[in-house]
Amino acid sequence: MLRQFNRLIALALLIAVTLYVTLTNSETATIKLGPSITFTTYAGVIYLGVFFLGCVIASLVALFFGFKSYLRERKLRAAARSHQLFFELFLKARSFMASEEWGAARAIWEQVLHQDPDNTIARVELATCIENLGEPREALRVLDSMRASNHMNAAVLFKAVDLNRKLGNNTAAKDNLALIVQEAPTKRALELARDIAEELGRFDDAMDYHRALEKVGHISEDMIEAKTRISFEQLIRSVENETSLRETLTIFVKKHPQFVPALERLAQLEIARGRLDEGAELLVKAAKLSEGDLSKWDTVIALWLRAAPGDVSRRADRAVAAARSATQGLHGAKRIDAEFVVAKTLLAVHRADDARTLLENVSALAEKERVGLTPVQAQFRTHLLGLSMSRLGLSKDTASLWESLVEPTLPVTETGKKPPLSDRGEPSPVLSTP
Repeated sequence: MLRQFNRLIALALLIAVTLYVTLTNSETATIKLGPSITFTTYAGVIYLGVFFLGCVIASLVALFFGFKSYLRERKLRAAARSHQLFFELFLKARSFMASEEWGAARAIWEQVLHQDPDNTIARVELATCIENLGEPREALRVLDSMRASNHMNAAVLFKAVDLNRKLGNNTAAKDNLALIVQEAPTKRALELARDIAEELGRFDDAMDYHRALEKVGHISEDMIEAKTRISFEQLIRSVENETSLRETLTIFVKKHPQFVPALERLAQLEIARGRLDEGAELLVKAAKLSEGDLSKWDTVIALWLRAAPGDVSRRADRAVAAARSATQGLHGAKRIDAEFVVAKTLLAVHRADDARTLLENVSALAEKERVGLTPVQAQFRTHLLGLSMSRLGLSKDTASLWESLVEPTLPVTETGKKPPLSDRGEPSPVLSTP
């Protein structure tokens, strides 16, 4: 009732205002609507008509922009719902990935891509799931469509690089990295590009990438080592004459005295020229720098054992000295392996008695080093000890050694040897018939 009364008052005021405007502007006015069409009425009526027409137009304009705002708001709400749904699916999929449930995670990422084919995160994660399911080629195909439409996306390109490297397609991986480096030369991209170029044997390209790394301010010990390695490969390939190569390598070794491949290559050139002492000295330096790599010492030992005819005793002494040098600075299992190298060398120079003594003390050395002999080490010790005893004419005393190779679980006696078959109440292996 009150609302109706308010409406009547508002209507009465509107009529009153209309009459007031019309009566206070009672002079007539003529409006020409065309060449022969005119409209004559009170000026107040015209004023009121223009006013109401303006209100209608303003209302229509407001309605238009209001409708546009409604549509935009609706679109934003839909995007927010889609984003929230993606976030929930994202958390669920990542939970499956953390649990290594790759199949379940794959299904969720495919659902996300069905709703949003351009979602880069979902595509990269889907590729990761497929890769872990053992289908790297299929994972690479998943990335192909994204690379075709957005070939500069770093996440997609890095994943493609990783997959190509696992598939052995280093050339394709290098091409993808070239795109990344072209747009954003990051540390990771430059390092990967350098390493791949090095693996492909493109050392000039590798050096270019390395210099780019230096320009962006990334300097470390690993980078210095990488630059030395690449420079060495460039040098080896740029010099064809061995004489010139030897001279160039001599200068290179003076600049980089701790680079093992250069020392070994120069040693080969010196040995080829018959300069065994110089070559051996370089190989010993390389072996000492390798810190525990016994194969380097094997090379030095083999050099003296297989050297040209000369003072055999002197060469034998140098071979044994090199073998003993291999044990210096080593501890634990590595020390035991180095002792076996010494034993092998002693047997090679016909010092079986010294080899036997060394091998019999290996167990005590292992206790001192607080390590136990591995099955492989124990078997190798048995082989070497049996060989040394055979060379000393003690073949009959090696029976328990050979038995231990086929019956490793037998109890040992107080002397450290396993009891013979006769002491264990077992039948003799001697055949009863000729």
